[in-house]
Amino acid sequence: MRDYLSWMKDILAFTKEQMREIDSSSLLQLKNISVAFGKLTAVDGVSFTIRRGDITSIIGPNGAGKTTILKLICGLLPLSQGEIWFKQQRLDKIPPHHIASLGVTQVFQDIQLFSNMSILENVMVGCHVWTDSGFLNTGLKLPHAKAEENKIKEQAISKLSLVGLEQKAFMLPSHLSWSEQKLSGLARALAAEPDLLLLDEPYGGLMATEIAMLSRLILQLQQDGITILMVEQRTDEALEIANQVVILDSGEKVADASPTEIRSNAFIATNYLGGRVKGMSEVHHAASK
Repeated sequence: MRDYLSWMKDILAFTKEQMREIDSSSLLQLKNISVAFGKLTAVDGVSFTIRRGDITSIIGPNGAGKTTILKLICGLLPLSQGEIWFKQQRLDKIPPHHIASLGVTQVFQDIQLFSNMSILENVMVGCHVWTDSGFLNTGLKLPHAKAEENKIKEQAISKLSLVGLEQKAFMLPSHLSWSEQKLSGLARALAAEPDLLLLDEPYGGLMATEIAMLSRLILQLQQDGITILMVEQRTDEALEIANQVVILDSGEKVADASPTEIRSNAFIATNYLGGRVKGMSEVHHAASK
């Protein structure tokens, strides 16, 4: 009996150690999350885990719920069901501005730059999550506020340099190309020093050379220790740089695997990769043949 109890103790200790390793490697966990708008279910019971330091690509047809997932993570939409955990802290009970301060930032598909502010000033806005001077100190231009303002400018210039836009820091957004505006939005998100960076269709509207440059930059960010979750319609590019691929269709998770596994699955390759991505109804029709 004593030997059995000792054996069980060793097994439980091993299991707990395994769980600690899993917990330490996972940065974001989505647990059976759903959201509905009236009778329309946009996301239906989706679960997946993102490991620290990985690039995860979410792909799927239009209306699959991809961007909705990002909004749920950022707190811009409330969950109807399920839980979202980030660094072992539950996110879906936290206001959006607190989520940003925890280390989650998003680059939106429409970028949302302030048109009457310079690119430098736009990027400086991203620093608000870690500033602490307050309105009074800033208004009175007290020493701490001045020092912090200098730090904010240095941070913004550093991020603009990272994306190759330091020479255009004092231009208005309207004077920049579409790709440069996208990079400005990325620099603003990076100014917040995120642990998890959410990208909503980062390749949208870009030419081939610009896509290649952005892919190199995303891989550099990964090397710098940033975990990345991206939603993308361009499946070839999304798989090329990803460690993990999640496929959504009609709000449901179809697959969650490595790019190699995704490409080697004939059914997935036929229905979700390459040219036009089919919708769930077409997939069901093809599967029934």
